[in-house]
Amino acid sequence: MNRVTSTQIRPEADRYPMVLEVTPRYSDLDPSRRVGREALVRWFEDARVTTEHRAFPERTFGNRPAGTGQLLASINVDVLAPLRIADDYRVGMAVNRVGGSSFSYGYGVFTGAELVATGESTSVWVEGGRPAPLPEEMRTALAGLVLPEAAPTARREFDASRLVRENYPFRYDVRTRFGDIDTNRHVNNVALAGWYLDGLAELHTDVLGYPLGGPLDGLSPSSLRVEYRDQVHYPGIYQLRVGVLELDDHEVRYACGLFDGHRCVGLADAAGAVRAVDADGRDVDLRAAFEPFRMRG
Repeated sequence: MNRVTSTQIRPEADRYPMVLEVTPRYSDLDPSRRVGREALVRWFEDARVTTEHRAFPERTFGNRPAGTGQLLASINVDVLAPLRIADDYRVGMAVNRVGGSSFSYGYGVFTGAELVATGESTSVWVEGGRPAPLPEEMRTALAGLVLPEAAPTARREFDASRLVRENYPFRYDVRTRFGDIDTNRHVNNVALAGWYLDGLAELHTDVLGYPLGGPLDGLSPSSLRVEYRDQVHYPGIYQLRVGVLELDDHEVRYACGLFDGHRCVGLADAAGAVRAVDADGRDVDLRAAFEPFRMRG
């Protein structure tokens, strides 16, 4: 499968205009004893918030004019190599696009000189609940963070069939938690990305026959792309739907949708391996098990 990802062209760590040091926490680990995908989303979010508080503090939460703000529209994560807890990391961040009302950041995660993960996020400036032109001071500050070689990923539009709940064969219900609410009193972006990862883990557990301890380590997605379409509220119960988009001898591409009733409030794509090694060292091939979960419509 040929996929355009945020991993394709990335500068060295010292080329990024903003670099944050990160020491992994035990809570960042997934069952494979590596830093998990949800933790990487959190690292990118921490880098973004820290950078914006330094670059344009008057437009960040707690300081910006009433009725204005930023909404995160999307985030991508691509894992290139396992991230170990014993290593220290640097998260490089740069602006790779500034539009009329939106802008994008590119991220690179390094241990030493090795690039182990990349990402990208897009934010939209809103006034009165609608996209609005970027304030001039924000535009000026963002221009100072641009790194020309950090080009944005080509945007892929989701097909209209992805907005139909019944087109996804696998269902996983999620109840919002109070601890997931952000400063805007909505479920936060990191938690929502984690929901998609939970949904994929639930699918893997299902096709493996619900083994104790969850799915095999090698099935975690190597890439995740999330599009936030609307706010997710507390309290509430949402349906997370999963289907298989493409399947070959090496990789499976997943489609995910988050629904409030029949209304789609979020979409995600992910990709991962179709084979993994079990606790006894045996190769487990899940191609046939994934076939019944192909997308409909």
